[in-house]
Amino acid sequence: MEHMLNKSREWNRTGRYADTIALWEPVLQDISSRNHLQHGTVILPGLYFYAEAAVLHGEFAKAAQAARQFEEIYRVAAEANRDELGEAVHMKNMLQDMAFLFSREREKTDCLRSFGGSLEYGKPQPVWASRIKYFVALADYLDYNVVDAERKLSEISEEEAAFFAGPIDELRQKIKERSRLDYKSLRARHQAFIELGDYEEWIVQVSLNPDASLLAVMYRDGELKVLRTADGEEVCSFSDSKPLFQEEKAGEAGLAFSPDSRYLAVGLGVGIVKVYDFAKKELHAEYAYPGLDWEQLERNAYYEEYTYVAFSETGRYLLIVPTAGSYDPQGDDGYGIPEPYRTFYCVEFASGEVILQHTFSEKCKIAAVQMSADEQLLAVGCFGKDITLWDMTGRAVYGEDDFVWLGLPSRVGMTQTVAFSRDSKKLAYASRQAVRIIHLTGDDADAILTEDIPMPENSVCGALCWDSQDRVIFAQYRHNSPSRLLRYRSGSEGMEVLLDQGLYDVEGIYVSEQHEEMWIYDSPVVQVRNYTTGALVQKYDPYQWSYSSYMISNQVFIQPRASMAAISHKTKIRLG
Repeated sequence: MEHMLNKSREWNRTGRYADTIALWEPVLQDISSRNHLQHGTVILPGLYFYAEAAVLHGEFAKAAQAARQFEEIYRVAAEANRDELGEAVHMKNMLQDMAFLFSREREKTDCLRSFGGSLEYGKPQPVWASRIKYFVALADYLDYNVVDAERKLSEISEEEAAFFAGPIDELRQKIKERSRLDYKSLRARHQAFIELGDYEEWIVQVSLNPDASLLAVMYRDGELKVLRTADGEEVCSFSDSKPLFQEEKAGEAGLAFSPDSRYLAVGLGVGIVKVYDFAKKELHAEYAYPGLDWEQLERNAYYEEYTYVAFSETGRYLLIVPTAGSYDPQGDDGYGIPEPYRTFYCVEFASGEVILQHTFSEKCKIAAVQMSADEQLLAVGCFGKDITLWDMTGRAVYGEDDFVWLGLPSRVGMTQTVAFSRDSKKLAYASRQAVRIIHLTGDDADAILTEDIPMPENSVCGALCWDSQDRVIFAQYRHNSPSRLLRYRSGSEGMEVLLDQGLYDVEGIYVSEQHEEMWIYDSPVVQVRNYTTGALVQKYDPYQWSYSSYMISNQVFIQPRASMAAISHKTKIRLG
C-alpha cells in the first residue's frame, strides 16, 4: 500500500491523473465496512489521492463518491484513535473545500472562504499550501477570471510549487491562453471582466455613461477621473475637490452622467454639487443646497454623507438630494433628522433655476426620488413616512403616509423603492405592507386609482423596477431570511417567482429585455440572469476574488442598457 501511495502522490504531482485513478479504482471498489478500522489510515490517503486525481481529470462523480467514502471511514477511524490519523486531517479539509467543483453553486462561497481561512490562519505546510493556492486559482479560471487566477498562482512559492508542479504548470498555461482570447467575444457571454485604473487611492464611487463607453471614478483623496472603458485610457481628470476631502468636508460622492454624456454631476458633502463639461474639459456649474460639510450638521447619528444627483430622461432637470448612506443605531438618541436630509431640489439644468424644492418634517429622511420619463411628475418617498407625487408646477397630486421602512443601518441612503412605468402612466412604490401601484389616469387627484401587491407578514419590498410589458419586478425582504424576486403584471392575479434562493438584501434590480437580462445587486455581489428563465449567466462576487471572511463594501454601478457593470476593487475598477 505504501508503494501505491508514493506512486499516486508522484503521479498527481506530475499530472498523471488517469494513472492514479486506474491504480486505486480496483482497491476502492473492495472497501467494506469490516475493514474500515483495519486499513483506515492507509485507505484514507488512497481515497484522497484518488479523489484529487478525479477532480483534476474532470471526473466529478467519482470524486464526489470517493469524498463521501473518505468522510465515512475518517469518522470511524477518528472515533477509534484520532492520534494515528496524521495528514488525513489535512486531506479531509482539502476534500471538503475543493467540493465547490462538484457540489451545488450555493456551497461554493463557503468552500472558497474556508480555503482562504486555511491560508490566512492555518499556515499550512508547503505540500498543502500549494494545493490550496492552486484550487483557489482554478476557481477563478473556471469563472473566466484570469486576473485573479494569475495573481493567485503568482503567490505560490518555488518551494510550494515543487509539491504540485504538474497541475500548477498546466493551469498557468491555460490562464495564459485564455488571457490572449478576444475580450469582446468573452464579454458577449458574460464570461470575463477586465480591470481598469492605475491610481494609488481606493475608490469612493463609480458611474457609467448611458452607452458604457465612459467610466467616472471618484477616489478617496478627491481625485476625479474619467476613463474610456474600451481601453482604460484617461479622458480627463479633475483635482479641484481634493481640498474638500483633505479637510474632511467630503468623504463620499454621488455621480451621474447626463443622458447625452456631455456632463457629469458630482454630489459631495451635504448639498455640494459640481457639474463638469467633458466637451470643454472644465467645471461647468456649482450648486450649494445648502452646501454644508458634516461638521456643520446638528448632532445626529448619520454617517457616509454625500449628495445624491440624477438627471431626468432628456437631461432637462437635475435632482439634488443631500443624504447619508448609514447610521449608528447606538447613537440614535432621539434627535430630529437634520434638515438637509429631508430636503430635495429639482433644478432646471439649462438655467440653473430651482423650480421645485420641499422640506419634509423633522421625522422624515428622504429614501427615494424619481422623475417620470416624460418629465412631468416627480415622486419622493421618506423612510417609514410620506410618499408624495408632484407635478412640475409644484402641485402635489398624490400623497400617503405609508412609505417603507427597511430597518437596516446600511440602507438609509437613497434606495430603489420608487419607480415609474416606462410610459409614465403608473408609479410603483414600496409601502409598509405592500408594493403599491398608482394608476395616473388624469389630472384629478381624486380619480387616481391604486392597486396593492400584498407582502407576507414581516416582509417588505427592498427594491423594485418595471419592464416594458408593464410588469413590476420586486425583491421581497425579510430580516435574516433569503429574499425572493417576484414579477407581477398590473391588473392580473397571481405572481411569478423569478428567484427564490441565494439572495438576501437586494439593493438593485435592472432589466434589459433587449439583451434578455436581469441584473441583481445583492451587496457586494452582482448577478446576471436570463430574464426569461431566471438561469444564472454570470456572478461577480468580490468575496471570491479575495476569499475574505470579512464584510466587503465595493462600489457598484450597473448600466443595463449597455449590458455592463462597473465594480470597484481596492484601487481598480472591474468591468463585467
